[in-house]
Amino acid sequence: MNNTLNYLLTDWADTLFIMVLFGVLGLGLEVIFTAVLDAKKDHQRHLWGYSSLWYLPLYMMAPIVLELSADMISPLPFLARGIIYMIAIFSCEFVAMYALRKLLGASPSEASYKLSRWNICGLIRLDYAPAMFLMGLIFEFVYQQIGW
Repeated sequence: MNNTLNYLLTDWADTLFIMVLFGVLGLGLEVIFTAVLDAKKDHQRHLWGYSSLWYLPLYMMAPIVLELSADMISPLPFLARGIIYMIAIFSCEFVAMYALRKLLGASPSEASYKLSRWNICGLIRLDYAPAMFLMGLIFEFVYQQIGW
């Protein structure tokens, strides 16, 4: 068993804490993103943001993916890392939203995603690429600061 997997399995309390931290971080970033995105429509300027708890497990997997891929990705230039994270996030989102579609009949964001000409099967939106790029780099930064 390699050292990374061994650590994840033996220090399960730390692993769970960090996974929950990234889950909350992901949901929080999504709420901020949707509040800013919908600000033009919010005439009262309440900056209502939203997400779905169904996305929590997806965000909770981020530190595991970062731990397993850090040696390969961290030496790369900033732009390359951001693009890799963006592609990885889009890929995970597509698979997860497809699974939620099968489980629930529709993914939580499907109705709004289908309104965009940049949607792919109503499961992801390519116009969100800059946000995914940035989210990946924010997750990387937090992961590095934790020193896990």
